[in-house]
Amino acid sequence: MCSSDDIKTVVFPVAGLGSRFLPATKIVAKELLPILDKPLIDYAVCEAKKAGIERFIFINSPNKQSITNYFKKNKNLESELKDKKSEHLELISKNLISENNLIEVIQDKPLGLGHAIWCARKYISGPFAVMLPDDLIISGVPCIKQLIKAYKNFKSNVVAIQEVDENNINKYGVIDYYKNESNTYHIKDMIEKPDKKNAPSNLAIIGRYILNPSIIKELSNHELGAGGEIQLTDAIKKLIINENVIGYKFEGNRFDCGNVIGALNAQLSIAMNDDKYKSQIKEIIKNLSKE
Repeated sequence: MCSSDDIKTVVFPVAGLGSRFLPATKIVAKELLPILDKPLIDYAVCEAKKAGIERFIFINSPNKQSITNYFKKNKNLESELKDKKSEHLELISKNLISENNLIEVIQDKPLGLGHAIWCARKYISGPFAVMLPDDLIISGVPCIKQLIKAYKNFKSNVVAIQEVDENNINKYGVIDYYKNESNTYHIKDMIEKPDKKNAPSNLAIIGRYILNPSIIKELSNHELGAGGEIQLTDAIKKLIINENVIGYKFEGNRFDCGNVIGALNAQLSIAMNDDKYKSQIKEIIKNLSKE
């Protein structure tokens, strides 16, 4: 039996248009674009599985259901690979999510991250994780597992944070805090995309969260924030009035795969640390540097 602070559910908001990757995303969901030899979304799901998460909720748009199909059985493909005794059969079996644990909720309109989380309300009864697949994080201990440990230690909402350059601070939600202990920061305020003059710190919120179900009540007000959207940051700010919210500076390397250069950086970095591709990538870079 699970205790009340076991985190077994994760919400993946994947309804975005992926406009930075057009025209590719006209036909292929951004989350299915490959980072080396598997799609971006697979990295996030693998991270969650390694942290003991069992139930996966995808907040999707009507046009991107290929994302959830990726995690379902493909009987025709499996049969063909089995007949050929292909080694690839094992590869496509690794990423499956059981039918009972895969939930898809359609977000009809892109009304913001907060609205996407609110769309999962029917399936939220206890603390849960939120993971933004654009943030690909490579670490010894999965990032979301680090946050789950912090949640259990402090019995508090937890958001992942990372130091960022002040010139990029206006791209993130930023925390203000009243004390910190090692990698843990006790948050007193959060500001969505401040300019660098008004930023209370250089600690930015990254796409990993552990939240109490009380966040759903705050999101139900449907208050519009930055960009005319329902912002998750605004709802978490309201939680701070009655609940503790912890910022946890995670250990690991994060790649912003929500843009082309960030995705390319992830491709090269992961390849350079993979024995299968390392020597070939080095040779390619060496040859390019001669031109």
